[in-house]
Amino acid sequence: MWATLRGAGMGALPLFLLWLALCGTATAAGSVAELVAETPTAAPVGDDVRLAQQLARHAGQPLVINFWASWCEPCRDEMPALARLPEKLAGTGLVVLTVAVADREADAALFMQRARLALPVLHDRDQRLSRLWGARLLPYTVVLDRQHRIVARAQGVIEWEDNAVLERLRSLLK
Repeated sequence: MWATLRGAGMGALPLFLLWLALCGTATAAGSVAELVAETPTAAPVGDDVRLAQQLARHAGQPLVINFWASWCEPCRDEMPALARLPEKLAGTGLVVLTVAVADREADAALFMQRARLALPVLHDRDQRLSRLWGARLLPYTVVLDRQHRIVARAQGVIEWEDNAVLERLRSLLK
């Protein structure tokens, strides 16, 4: 991770602070995030054409959007279970989108290839999209209903294959 980000022109101290801010505190050992339901609100799109295209492509389908980075170990750990969500929730039409934050495209692609994951990845190297969505720590997940309104959020790792989590998602997507 350090070499990757240093190659992107980041010094050791800013690099460490970035890692700590984005990944370190949200995923303390043994902690598991919880999907927190909220009053449905419109999903922010801003001026990101790629996100707007994905939302249009999946109109009428619920979405889980996960903000992650290839250098974030907890993010990598939860990604395979996240990729299996549409299968686990068959019949809901659920789509999982991912946003690689402060990451090099090649590193994110290499992780997906090695992990044999076929999730769409939007790249947010400048962190504009993650800031717009409130992703301050990674991993960060937002659940959108069929009208693409935010209905829940989670900051940190989620046990995506836990039955209680799956039932919670089903209830949010109704």
